[in-house]
Amino acid sequence: MMKSRIFYLHKITFFIIIMSITNITKADVNISSYETKNGIKVLFSKSDNIPMIDIKITFDAGSNRDGDTKGLSMLTHSLLDEGTSVRKSEEIASIFESNGSIFNTSVNKDRSSISLRSLTQEKYLNPSLKMFLEILSDSSFPNNEVNLQKKRTISTIIEDQSDPSEIASNLFFKEIYGDHPYSHPSIGYADSVKKISRKNIKDFYDKNINAKNASIAIVSSLSKKEVIAIAEKISKSLDKSKKKVITKQAKTISKKEKYIFKNFNSEQAHIYIGLVSIRRGSENHLPLYVGNYIFGGSGFSARLMQELRVKRGLTYGVYSYVYPLREEGPFLIGIETKADQAQKSVKLIQEMLAEFIKKGPTDDELKHAKNSIINGFPLRIDSNSDILNYLSMINYYDLSKDYLKTFTSEISKITKKDIMNAFKKEINVNSLVTLVVGNAKAKK
Repeated sequence: MMKSRIFYLHKITFFIIIMSITNITKADVNISSYETKNGIKVLFSKSDNIPMIDIKITFDAGSNRDGDTKGLSMLTHSLLDEGTSVRKSEEIASIFESNGSIFNTSVNKDRSSISLRSLTQEKYLNPSLKMFLEILSDSSFPNNEVNLQKKRTISTIIEDQSDPSEIASNLFFKEIYGDHPYSHPSIGYADSVKKISRKNIKDFYDKNINAKNASIAIVSSLSKKEVIAIAEKISKSLDKSKKKVITKQAKTISKKEKYIFKNFNSEQAHIYIGLVSIRRGSENHLPLYVGNYIFGGSGFSARLMQELRVKRGLTYGVYSYVYPLREEGPFLIGIETKADQAQKSVKLIQEMLAEFIKKGPTDDELKHAKNSIINGFPLRIDSNSDILNYLSMINYYDLSKDYLKTFTSEISKITKKDIMNAFKKEINVNSLVTLVVGNAKAKK
């Protein structure tokens, strides 16, 4: 019986893909808003393609809330479905699986989320939603599950210590953020995770997974009335009478130029170049986004890829990205190359960035970038999960409700001058952090 239900869900998933393809040119997403009786903001969008519901509850509870117990948020969220006061982990998993539902959690530097995907038929949705609400209100964090998850997490961290790309990523964020809460990996460190107690986890859950700290996003074929009823049930389950978490003033981020070499026995050098840049919602976000698309964010058509791979054969891949957060997020350039080509690659990248900031893109590059972004946008919102993620982001960062509707028109208005101004303001080449992880041949 369980296999047939899962197969039914797979057929439904295939159907949504087909329906998405037929509507690929329609990028218009209608977003409705609602506020629950206890003050949780809800954004929802109706999707009539298939009888499914996607729910994502976002909390201001990312790894920046870890404090001295690095890895606490991620460990807490990984344990949410491992037991309640009346159910063990096996029973919880069985309820979701037997109804073809998917429960998931995620944690990044700013926020965390708890999500549920289910069919909307009552015989599947009702038990799945009931279990989901029980997790939100009554996770118990059994000691045996806490100890087991800690061991798994520590094993993952130790394994990552043999991966030069993970070493480079973690060290880069530590260097650009210093003692800021964004500096540590969300998974934490082996020593910090080892020290986390069940009490730490329960306290974090009570303090952060509650109505005062949440927003809700829903995409479903259900009616507005039915969605509101579900939102109220979620809101009630989160009402633990906790005060809203007060966001402390972020620690000052140092913006000094640095060069760091980390010795690692590898033929390939892993290089990160970048700095702390912009906040989510900044007026320079879209000009920086378009400029970065041209410089290193568009794959083979990007300047970095053309120059370092196509023309010079220095690498199989090089990229750049802009990652705005609630506080200032990073602008980052990454490349993997042979150790003896590391310094040549660093010098070339820095020269190319300085030139791009000074001269901006060509008219052809700008036209190509804008057309590509605008024409490709429907593909970024062609599934319920894509729309759900956007609703969650809009809700958490308090962006305009018409963000998706106006995105392409805003992109179309961006000029070369806008890009140059944004890069000059947000990307200071005299504040770049350059990190090289590799063997002695990669050293400066």
